[in-house]
Amino acid sequence: MSSGLLFHHIGIACRDIHKTKEFYINMGYTPADVVEDPLQHVKVCFLDKEGAPRVELLAPLDEQSPVQRTLDNVGVAPYHLCYQVKDIDAAIGGLRQQRFLLVSGPVPACAMGDKRVAFLFQKHTGLIELVEE
Repeated sequence: MSSGLLFHHIGIACRDIHKTKEFYINMGYTPADVVEDPLQHVKVCFLDKEGAPRVELLAPLDEQSPVQRTLDNVGVAPYHLCYQVKDIDAAIGGLRQQRFLLVSGPVPACAMGDKRVAFLFQKHTGLIELVEE
């Protein structure tokens, strides 16, 4: 099943998207608009650069934000790796067979054009996000 995962982006937990994105802009990245996702309790900004991995900055929208725990424990840090999949339900099933725990989803993500996303965790891998094509 893992062969069906196509790298999409790396998510970075941050306290202030506008301050953090300045670093990436200085590194040659181009930011998209900041989007608020009340369903996932985050503010999101994607940044792209030719020949470099896509970056997603995530900041808490409120106290229920899942990124708050990372910020409280380690500060600004990598949060997850995201992979694009053709069939999110099949991908979740395959990852669950590899002892991944479904943390949330699948739900539509407004920052990704309402494509369905899901988050899974495994203690040897960490947090991953799946986004359906």
